[in-house]
Amino acid sequence: MQFDSTREAVAFLARRATWGLAPGALDELEALGVAGTIDRLVDPSAVGIAEEASAWADWDFTYDRSDREASRAQTLEAFDRWMTRLQTTDRPLDHQLAWFWHDHFAVSFQVVRYLPAMLDHLELCRALGRGDVRELIRKVTTDPAMLVFLDGATSTGESPNENFGRELLELYTVGINNFTEADVRAATVALTGWVVRPRSGYQARFVPRRHDDTPQTLLGVDGVHDVDTTIAAVTSSPACPVFIASKLGRYLLGNIDTTTIFDLGSVFEAADLDVSALARAILTTGVAGHASPTVAAPLPWLLQSIASTGARVETAALIRALRLLGQLPANPPNVGGYPGASTWLGSSATAARFSVATDLARRTPADAPALVAAREGDWARLADLLLRPGGFSAPTLAALADLDRSVTVRPGEGALALALASPDLLIA
Repeated sequence: MQFDSTREAVAFLARRATWGLAPGALDELEALGVAGTIDRLVDPSAVGIAEEASAWADWDFTYDRSDREASRAQTLEAFDRWMTRLQTTDRPLDHQLAWFWHDHFAVSFQVVRYLPAMLDHLELCRALGRGDVRELIRKVTTDPAMLVFLDGATSTGESPNENFGRELLELYTVGINNFTEADVRAATVALTGWVVRPRSGYQARFVPRRHDDTPQTLLGVDGVHDVDTTIAAVTSSPACPVFIASKLGRYLLGNIDTTTIFDLGSVFEAADLDVSALARAILTTGVAGHASPTVAAPLPWLLQSIASTGARVETAALIRALRLLGQLPANPPNVGGYPGASTWLGSSATAARFSVATDLARRTPADAPALVAAREGDWARLADLLLRPGGFSAPTLAALADLDRSVTVRPGEGALALALASPDLLIA
């Protein structure tokens, strides 16, 4: 992807690294320039943007799964706090990275079934998601939600469970073809002994008598026998920086080539596995032209559409929309995370996106700049508001021009819905 102007380049950064921009915010990023926008995204503290507390930090509640009505209300409030933070944060890349790690580890509330533990896991992904990846993986390994999700809490020296040991290697750190079955067994044995006690509020603790402390050889490293030595072994593998750089690079830039992946892996390794340094390199690489068009997943598409239009969407409607679109936060369908482009391009997904776009247009205030532009047929202005300053494609312009505007309740509503559901917005 090549960019003809600073505005197009910063709009690309906004599409890939934020949760959308309100009208006028793209002007501010254009004034900052490409380098200034990357600085603001990657190191917000350095430009005076305060650190954030957890979205749930000021929420004091007692969770009781046996009280279904109360637990459902608390789950709704938790979701509302999370989505509100994504839409209002001044540190959007922090939350994009957190969402990446949520997908990377793919812990599901449907399995964990204890809201405080799930929220702690999500906050772990945010609070540590931009720093030393070794610390993040170390904390996730003994995180109660993960211990429940991949059966680590039932893994003992006498009966080790390989679920987490296998995923640690295959999905979290080094990737397929970079480990053996012996490595899986070694990691599994070294990680035994951790339990989660529901009666103590789902706290994790280590029980020595349930642990096999026999030294193991993991990825060629001898003497591995506990969590710290396991994480040290897997993250010191030459495959680790390349694997993580590949996943985050493709998340932010699309289908990048092998040379770019290895270059990013080298940057990550040289930065001592600092995720912020990797993110900076990825975004810089993207605006330099080494990105490809990628299908916008439902959550970022939806939140970016809401930001651009000012649509007023209450929590229950947001949940319904995301469920219909197939990407409900905290509920990845399997250990591999949320599905990819082929799913989002399917006919049912396309129909769902148009249905949601129609609802967003209906919920957009009459004086919102996006609806005004749609009503006036100002397609260049509408495209710019939707973070496509280069304008809509010829097929989308033709569809907008051919639209029968008499079939909508409000002038411009149909055009806005069509624009939001168009291929131009499906491809980020």
